[in-house]
Amino acid sequence: MPTLASYPYTPLPPQCIRVLHLHPGPSDAPLECEFVTQKVDGKSYEALSYVWGDPTPVAFVKCTDHQGNAGYLGVGAFLSKALNAFRLPSETRRIWVDALCINQKDVSERQSQVRLMGAVYGKAEHVLCWLGPFPPDPDSDTKAKHTLSFLRRFNEKPQEFLKAAHQHLHFGEEVTETADDVALLDSWLGIKQLFDIEYFHRAWIIQEVGLAQHARFYWGSQSTYLDWSEIATFCSFMDSKGASIINHLGLKSWVANHINLVWANDENGKPVHNFVEVLHWARVHRSTDPRDYIYALLSHASASVDGKLIVQPNYRISTEEAYTDLTVNVIQRTSSLHILAFVDHHEEAGVLVLPSWVPDWHALNLVAPLRCPTKSASETDTNFSITKLEKGMALKCRGFNIDTIRAMSDMIEPSGLTVTTLEKEEQKKIPFLVDHIWHKVALEPEIPLNSNEEFLEALSLILTGGYRDYLDSTSGEEQKKQVADLAALILEYERIRPAEYRNGFLASLSSENKAAVRKLAETGSAHQFVQDMTWTSMCRKVFRTTKGYFGLGPRIMRTGDICTVLSGAIYPMVLRKTGDDNFQLIGPALMYAFMNGESAKACQEGAFLEQEFEIL
Repeated sequence: MPTLASYPYTPLPPQCIRVLHLHPGPSDAPLECEFVTQKVDGKSYEALSYVWGDPTPVAFVKCTDHQGNAGYLGVGAFLSKALNAFRLPSETRRIWVDALCINQKDVSERQSQVRLMGAVYGKAEHVLCWLGPFPPDPDSDTKAKHTLSFLRRFNEKPQEFLKAAHQHLHFGEEVTETADDVALLDSWLGIKQLFDIEYFHRAWIIQEVGLAQHARFYWGSQSTYLDWSEIATFCSFMDSKGASIINHLGLKSWVANHINLVWANDENGKPVHNFVEVLHWARVHRSTDPRDYIYALLSHASASVDGKLIVQPNYRISTEEAYTDLTVNVIQRTSSLHILAFVDHHEEAGVLVLPSWVPDWHALNLVAPLRCPTKSASETDTNFSITKLEKGMALKCRGFNIDTIRAMSDMIEPSGLTVTTLEKEEQKKIPFLVDHIWHKVALEPEIPLNSNEEFLEALSLILTGGYRDYLDSTSGEEQKKQVADLAALILEYERIRPAEYRNGFLASLSSENKAAVRKLAETGSAHQFVQDMTWTSMCRKVFRTTKGYFGLGPRIMRTGDICTVLSGAIYPMVLRKTGDDNFQLIGPALMYAFMNGESAKACQEGAFLEQEFEIL
């Protein structure tokens, strides 16, 4: 332990930061630096982005400043390796490092610096993203370089590489394995290892990378790197075209693609997603302090309404208070209940005690946001109130009770969607998915189908959210194409099914209706339907109501829960009665025939009565 005392920080002037002058030296020399205070838009500097990991000091940095202060600061293993990797042999490097440049023991300074964090990374000349050292395997440096080379080659010909991946990864056991097959699999396993690195799962990198003028990712050394633009291109393509490969390999490139989604802008330079949607894309990342699931993104343009932040960073309140305050502020300042669509409860109670209508950004999230080009109700409303009662915080709002849930499928697993062989199909938790849905929501509960056409149209809407390859498929030609895609998927099941099988949806049809489905399938693409349904249906259940309405809803819903359309919420909501006048929010849903304002029209005709719901 060094005998010199800890470095004594002096307070920072407003709008200023400390920049670390990392002194040159060989890799085995002790780390030394000098702190220089400057305006955030002052002299150029680089910013380090890395994983904190275990903060227990494994090394000490000797720190000085212009005022003559001197002392030591301890750094954890990850930061120690990063500083050694980026230290130059013969010249000083000007770099901003949060663990050192912010006095972590001063809560007021932390809060003020968090407000500047977006500017710190946005103004940095370069953001140095440290993925960490090479894995402890033999030849790991060579394997890492090969992985990065494969990603670059993939980006040059993505369709060609994806086609090869589908052929060899899905059907590899049924074809003769060649040296090329082995090399291809090794390359994809290298990609999997890359995106498994803890760095990609940090909440703060969304801001650090997304706002950077230039971000470069270093793996093990300064000579092994990828630019963020290369990673972003790969991840975006895989999300939009390669969902089956992602699920087949358990590839976590989709986590990195959330950075793309958070910072996506339209043609006018305005954010595509509102702040709540931004928080959702970020919630799969990890944060040491659960309040940072909100505070780490306050530099996003959507975090302000009428020029004022929706919330201010406040590390003096509890996580429960931070999440509840955010939800209340969003509802009141946007006159919308859209934030309710991001509630994702688990069967087991979470660590945090929150009202059922407040999203828990810290809990493990298993679903993608629902999507639909049309809306079940108006996006805004003013007929709601939030009050503190003895039994908890109550959200009072108005809407329609559509019907009661009577039957549902098992939870849809994204890894079980692609159809390959009978052997693989029978190993799935839900083999022959369409047949399973038909059995669970039509045959077993004896809720008859109005028609086979309605069954196909309803499933094609709720499983995909009404999008076919990102085009509106709720009506017209795109709807016909999507129904044909679903028919093609049904025919894929028939391709691998034993000839004598008689219990499936297709087998139940008359000869004439079977022929119609086969005809439809001729122009459809099973692969396209799997791609379109993967993210929307993931970890949700298909349900049927007492009156026969189809829907896609939360995995924790039960028979007896009610389907509602609430004013100010664009998706139907599943509620559970908890008392004479109270409800618990279970989560959002999609409902066939209720996704385009139909409930309001039905109310005008006397079919539904508007009522008040008190949700705790």
